[in-house]
Amino acid sequence: MKNKQSRIFSIKEQLKLIHYGAKGFVLLKISRKKRLMNKKLKERIMLAVTEVNGCTMCSFVHTHLALSSGMSREVINEILAGDYKNIPIEDSVAVIFAQHYAFSKEMPSDESIERLVDEYGFKKAELVIAACNMITMTNGMGTSMDYFYNRLRFKRNRSSNLMLEILNPILTMIFFPLLVVYNYITSFFTNIKILSLKYQTQ
Repeated sequence: MKNKQSRIFSIKEQLKLIHYGAKGFVLLKISRKKRLMNKKLKERIMLAVTEVNGCTMCSFVHTHLALSSGMSREVINEILAGDYKNIPIEDSVAVIFAQHYAFSKEMPSDESIERLVDEYGFKKAELVIAACNMITMTNGMGTSMDYFYNRLRFKRNRSSNLMLEILNPILTMIFFPLLVVYNYITSFFTNIKILSLKYQTQ
């Protein structure tokens, strides 16, 4: 990963990410039998988002997960450096979307979503965004923990503050499991939606 400033997530941002991250987690789990997304693609998406947000903890974890999926260390290092030249052509739109998603701070343009749907179809596009939601939530927790760790080493970042460094991880650990259970139960009665239905007609 490039040596750069990690993103600082506000508590309000993290609460929103927990909501969407839990929904994304459940959608990915219940869609596994459809085999719309393989493990390598999911890890490429997560590495791309992590590279933008600069989460060293998530970089470490997802490097190991990517290696276990069969990705080479060279390709993993390239993604973490923002280099996508060796991404398979069939995955390139999803990975570039993931990068845009992170750069836009979870506000991707309509055009980028439409391109995603055009490339993969509505259902798979939802899974790509679900993976982006999940990793961004864990980036928010991971960067906060990293800033807190550096504070303990007397290397605090003046742009961060102690409240979010403590609350972001705690709120995630409390609310994420509860929302996962809630979304899993509601999935028996209604379809989990990540994308607006307006994109289904694209």
